[in-house]
Amino acid sequence: MQSPVLKTNRLLLSFPFIHEDMDVSHHIRWLNDSAVTQYSEQRHITHTAKSQYEYLSSFSNSSNSHFWEIVHDGIPIGSITAHIDLPNKTASMGILLGERSFHGQGYAFEAWETVSDYLFERGMRKLEAGCMAANRSMVQLLERSGFIREAVIPGHFLLYGNQQDKTLYGKFREAKVIQFKK
Repeated sequence: MQSPVLKTNRLLLSFPFIHEDMDVSHHIRWLNDSAVTQYSEQRHITHTAKSQYEYLSSFSNSSNSHFWEIVHDGIPIGSITAHIDLPNKTASMGILLGERSFHGQGYAFEAWETVSDYLFERGMRKLEAGCMAANRSMVQLLERSGFIREAVIPGHFLLYGNQQDKTLYGKFREAKVIQFKK
């Protein structure tokens, strides 16, 4: 199932037209930009047109995974994904705002909220996301979007040789108060 087109005031979120000669140069540029991927596990991979085409193609035949290109005025500026666990009615989300000139202007938040709303409207009861604790931009996006920090996995990542915690966030369709037993 192909991801549906979603629109906001400033953005178009859509699945790119997949074909062997498609232009994935913007994706390659973002994924190979160490400033863009500094907190992502993508920083360990050298991305090519072939690897990106294969990655995008993997979404074409999946009913439980969604990919949206984030487009502003006809220019792709990033991407957002959702992997659905249908039996549990949960979705794991991720985002990459690749065009650095668009950082800090609310585009990631706008795309994130739009996809979150779409997933809740489609019956998901909970959304999840994780990130490196040092990724302040992602932490701020999650918290601004109403996601609650549910867990910390100490020292999960290595960033420039230093241990970094992994933080896991969740948001229920209906707000819930989670109490942990000590």
